[in-house]
Amino acid sequence: MNNLVKTLIHRMSNATGTVLTEDHLRVLEYAYNFYEQHRVGPLYHNIKRQTGVSRTMIDQLFPYGLNSIYTWVGIPIHAADDGCKPFVAIDVENARHVYLDYNATTPLRPEIIDCLSRYHSDPLSFGNPSSSTNLGKHAYDLVHRARIQVAKCLNVKLEEIVFTGGGSEANNLALKGIAFRHLTNKGHIISSQTEHPSMLRTLEFLESLGFAVTYLGVDHTGRVSPQAVREHLRRDTILVAIMVANNEIGVINPIAEIGQICQTAGVPLLVDAVQGFGKIRLRPKELGISLLTLSGHKIYAPKGIGALFVTEGLALTPLVHGGGQEGGFKSGTENVGSIMALGWAAKLAHAEMDQEHDRLLGLRDFFLSELYKIVPDLIVNGSLEDRLANNLNVGFPHIDSGSLLLSLNQIGVYVSAGSACSAGSREVSHVIRALGVNADNYGIIRFSFGLQTTQADLEYLLTYLPQILKDL
Repeated sequence: MNNLVKTLIHRMSNATGTVLTEDHLRVLEYAYNFYEQHRVGPLYHNIKRQTGVSRTMIDQLFPYGLNSIYTWVGIPIHAADDGCKPFVAIDVENARHVYLDYNATTPLRPEIIDCLSRYHSDPLSFGNPSSSTNLGKHAYDLVHRARIQVAKCLNVKLEEIVFTGGGSEANNLALKGIAFRHLTNKGHIISSQTEHPSMLRTLEFLESLGFAVTYLGVDHTGRVSPQAVREHLRRDTILVAIMVANNEIGVINPIAEIGQICQTAGVPLLVDAVQGFGKIRLRPKELGISLLTLSGHKIYAPKGIGALFVTEGLALTPLVHGGGQEGGFKSGTENVGSIMALGWAAKLAHAEMDQEHDRLLGLRDFFLSELYKIVPDLIVNGSLEDRLANNLNVGFPHIDSGSLLLSLNQIGVYVSAGSACSAGSREVSHVIRALGVNADNYGIIRFSFGLQTTQADLEYLLTYLPQILKDL
């Protein structure tokens, strides 16, 4: 099931006072998959045959029996009287789609669509970059050009850029690539409590192998203290891994100070720059960064493509062995089209970075001031000063975040109630928890803006938000 349906299920269970069990989830999963395949909802006998849950049990599990099952997983039903809906449905004039979830992913920008269209329509573009043919040379040149474009954005050598299958893969390659060189004696890694799950889950895996990991807390603004990094360095510390900008609250960490500390100690610094790349200027060599990760789908390039900067001379154990592509760090035939798109998207993002920063900051300031007029006791999570211009993470008092997300969804406004990587969960975001926010009293919503965001989009949302909040 997708995360929107999972969110709906959790909100429905809350609204009806239903404690979800394995029986609930098994029935709901089956009903959802049945509808996806047949475009009709399953009947009682279908459910019993496939899950073992009888009609009597269904009527005991769900407040409105089969109608509840359909409503909870989004199967259309004609009788809408049964089943409490955990969101507000209001009539809107001149309905529009307003996408405010750019920290989750971005649409392909027109230039990238054109770039990919030309690549895929070129009958000579399909070559393998490793082949000793003219077709292979053409493909190699496309990859080479993209590597130059990304390297120029970071002001590093093109040999220091490794293309990966995305940001999560880049984080895994960097973390495990360093750690696996210390498998005999293990070692110590410093990170923070607010890292992306691709970092945190990988660190947990390394802990299971015997590595020691220190997870630093953050201050009330959401930032990691350089002094805390200094104080927790040990003789056996093999890596420090701190993100440049948080994916949920947009807060920018003091990487320059942390980098200087790591350089002095002779410890590599890994920086997850998936959210920061293309939005703030990053110069790894000047900042003391040894490894830096980025992702294409955060800068209007395709999903499934990313890159890792590896400073010259730093050895990594590869995760994928084979033909030795990407300097031996990542074997496998390159995804030429997506690599080409990533290089072009990176170049565009950096060319317009300053102008777009000012535009988005103006939109954010306008939006926040209008939000305060509607909800005076609204809270902002994380620093407003040290923050990406496109991010605003706020808490609405006495509002359920999932219900607000679903209500906004009904009028065509798309936001996150946390990171998209963990949406649909009932758990409080680990980032919000680290900040010490009382999530029981506040509904946390992340608004993130991008290239297509306009003031008219925000005014559309602001027009209907007061009624939604009132009805919720």
